[in-house]
Amino acid sequence: MRCHWVLLGAVLLLGAIDVTSSYNVWKLARANGNFAFSLYRKVINGAAGENVFFSPFSISTALSMTYAGARGNTANQMSTVLGFRQRRFNVHATFRATLASLNSPQARYKLALANGVFVNTQFSMFPTFTDLLASYYSAGFKSLDFDNDAQRSADYINQWVEQRTNNKIKDIVTADGVQGSPLVLVNTIYFKGDWTRRFNDAESAPFHVSNTNTISVEMMSKTGIFRYAANHHLQCQILELPYDGYRVSMYILLPMATEGLASLESKLTFNAVTSALANLRRRRLSVGIPRFGIDKQLDLIPLLHSMGIVLAFNTAADFGRISSLRPLFVKDVIHKAFITVNETGTEAAAATVVAFYNSLPMKTRGSGTTSQWAQANAAKST
Repeated sequence: MRCHWVLLGAVLLLGAIDVTSSYNVWKLARANGNFAFSLYRKVINGAAGENVFFSPFSISTALSMTYAGARGNTANQMSTVLGFRQRRFNVHATFRATLASLNSPQARYKLALANGVFVNTQFSMFPTFTDLLASYYSAGFKSLDFDNDAQRSADYINQWVEQRTNNKIKDIVTADGVQGSPLVLVNTIYFKGDWTRRFNDAESAPFHVSNTNTISVEMMSKTGIFRYAANHHLQCQILELPYDGYRVSMYILLPMATEGLASLESKLTFNAVTSALANLRRRRLSVGIPRFGIDKQLDLIPLLHSMGIVLAFNTAADFGRISSLRPLFVKDVIHKAFITVNETGTEAAAATVVAFYNSLPMKTRGSGTTSQWAQANAAKST
């Protein structure tokens, strides 16, 4: 069985949650949607025969915080790939509005996003950068000794991530990964929702992987009224499965041909999917889907590099809005995601880590003007 899923990419931000009251928020949704499908194609190219699950919105949020510190061609490359440059809107203010809407307390489901900034005790950042992350991304700050106690620092970040993902995302960083890092940016997202009406208990049923390969899986079923369409452009059937409260939905795209997944994936764009979803109509159907779970980790630098972000990952990077430190560049972009789908509903989580690096001894880094600011703000909720 091969499943390809995207969390908070072209699902929640296509309108399942009403965050589109602002035109700029809609621009951000389009930018994120285009980025999601571009990244999706890169991910599946390296995952032949594997299940895929990731959260482009988590990745985009972490990279947007990174972009806030970039200048010149480094910033231009990032804004182009992330879709910000083409849309011409206030990126950070729009993220603030979107995050506030998505984080609004809900009685029927849980959706929570968090941003953390973990700073080397010897590293200094410009107040304009730290103020922006605190104001627009509600980021919390914590000073850690990445130089002399990398293991404890890694343990702290991992615990922070676990607490915000209901213990679903574990060990996203290692001591070696953060050793000597001046700065680590982290985004997390967690979702848990029940179906509007639960599925019947799963039973073993055949699942056609290809024309010549059929396996037995645990298949859940139910009959009812669903929003559905057969889309001939994409050559797939589309089904909406709403969660309790009807503000969030899962959309399933099933190729019409048994071996039609590759063809479908080649046609997926933001415009194609939004157009297809707009044509869903209510029908009475008998629905069967597998019960499943996926854990996935991605090293994003090769994928982002192939998409056009190049300068950020080498010593030519210009992150002059973060600090006067040179060179300062991104050495790791790690993403982990988890999802489980069963008769009751869905639980999903993801986290993205952006770790910076510098080749100079830490005691010579920075201007010494803002490390105390980070330490003073370490007590803030992260």
